[in-house]
Amino acid sequence: MLRRLSIATKLALASVLLISLSGLAIDWLSASQLESSMIQRIRAELSSKLSLLEDVARAQGATGARGPAEWDSMADRFGRQAGVRVTLIAQDGTVVGDSEVPLAELGEMENHAFREEIAFARDHGEGSAIRASPTLHVRMIYAARRYPAPEEGIAVLRLAVPLTEVDAAVAGSRRLLAFSGAAALLVGLLMSLLGTYWLTTPVRRITGAAQAMAAGRLDARAPARGEDEIAKLGEALNRLASELASTIHDLRADRDLLASMLEGMGEGVLVVDADRRIVLANRALRQLALLGAEARGRSILETIRNASLQEAIERAAASDEPVVRELELAGVLPRRLLVRVSRLGGEPDAGCIAVFHDVTELRRLETMRTDFVANVSHELRTPVTAIGTAVETLLDGALANAADAREFAEMIDRNAKRLRQLVDDLLDLSKMESKGFRANLVAAEIAPVIEHAALLLREPARKRQVSIKLRQSDEAMTARIDRRVLEQVVLNLLDNAVKYAGAGAHVEVRTRPTGSHIEIAVSDDGPGIPRAHLGRIFERFYRVDAGRSRDVGGTGLGLSIVKHLVELMHGTIDVESEIGKGAAFTVRLPRAP
Repeated sequence: MLRRLSIATKLALASVLLISLSGLAIDWLSASQLESSMIQRIRAELSSKLSLLEDVARAQGATGARGPAEWDSMADRFGRQAGVRVTLIAQDGTVVGDSEVPLAELGEMENHAFREEIAFARDHGEGSAIRASPTLHVRMIYAARRYPAPEEGIAVLRLAVPLTEVDAAVAGSRRLLAFSGAAALLVGLLMSLLGTYWLTTPVRRITGAAQAMAAGRLDARAPARGEDEIAKLGEALNRLASELASTIHDLRADRDLLASMLEGMGEGVLVVDADRRIVLANRALRQLALLGAEARGRSILETIRNASLQEAIERAAASDEPVVRELELAGVLPRRLLVRVSRLGGEPDAGCIAVFHDVTELRRLETMRTDFVANVSHELRTPVTAIGTAVETLLDGALANAADAREFAEMIDRNAKRLRQLVDDLLDLSKMESKGFRANLVAAEIAPVIEHAALLLREPARKRQVSIKLRQSDEAMTARIDRRVLEQVVLNLLDNAVKYAGAGAHVEVRTRPTGSHIEIAVSDDGPGIPRAHLGRIFERFYRVDAGRSRDVGGTGLGLSIVKHLVELMHGTIDVESEIGKGAAFTVRLPRAP
């Protein structure tokens, strides 16, 4: 309860308690002193009156009037004259006279032999006591003296007066003290409130500044005027805030720099704690592993779900040496990653950091290189073997037979042309893939280029009984093109359509504007391309039907060359086909402004 009170309230309560205790102590001391003083004065008066009473009793005893009636009458007279209660007690404790009790009722009074003041007076000469009177029911003070002639009928003389005046005086004194105490309490409370307000005002200001600093406003400052302890506290708090702000600024700068470095890295970075839960995953890793913002705080197996990665982290956590693994992440875009896992700090439960390198493209290029070497070797071996076989046959005697000699010579010529075409395509592809090959792009009409390419293939198409039809838009179609490059693209597409569509097929070249592009579509109604091959048809040396491709003189590089040439002109190419319904290759080139 007290913990919830403010300092001002606590100081006010302490002041009230102190003043109250002081008032009570003063009241008790002053009342006791006043009562003691008045009682001493009353005792002195009673002692004097006892001496007078003793003289009166001696005078009456000398006259011989010693019966209860005489003694009671004397007590009544003296009591009226002195204003006190007079009681005369015989040797056996019987009351023989009392100024407040009629003579007829004296026999009903209890024996006084064992009353405190009487017993003390009988033994020591004088005695006194203060108690409530059982007869008058008020607080009384009693003073008793031993009578020197008990043979006259009385042994102890006793006087009593009520303490009502004393009690009234003490009560009045207490009322005065109570009023004075209340006034002092009120004044003290007001003074303590003013004092505590004055003392706690800078404390409240310092508290407000501290709360503002705790809320993040480190530019807040506490009042620090003067040389007292509160001012020194404010100065210390301000220094602490300044140093804390400087430290936080440096930490934020380091954090932002580290975050920028991590977010800007091409390598993925993953940090996990001792429980194998993700603490940090930079942007590169989130893109590689398709992680969302909710991945933080979740376990590795729950997010990346790769047993090899989990095993690498466990081994790295138990070892001082880094662990290197190459793993494959399945998903919409499968990736191949080289990961290096190291333990954070020197303790096994400090967590791990893993750095991921995307080697998907590297492995793809290695595969392509291997496939390219194998394909080139295969493609070169076939014509070279054919030429070598034909030459050996001619040298073995086929030259003597004119018909055989002509057949083998034509075989040598056909394979030599194929070999030359293969070499030319490889050289063209190498030029296009090198950074030195550039297309000379200018704004030009595409219709004349398409018409010229169709004219060049009209005769080969007639020989294969294939018709070529042009359907061009009446709207002027100007694009940024390299005429030579676009002509080679259209020639390759038309040549493929004529070769693979089959006798009696129809080839159509359709051009039309589509928004910011011009679309060139070369379609045929030939046998079509199976759907399984459409995704790889633009790869080098990829053939849908290898045997038929070689029969018509294809090298497997034509469509790969076409794709590179279209990309050089900042365009795109795609293919659509259904078995039995032909194929359609569509080139989209940016329109010239």
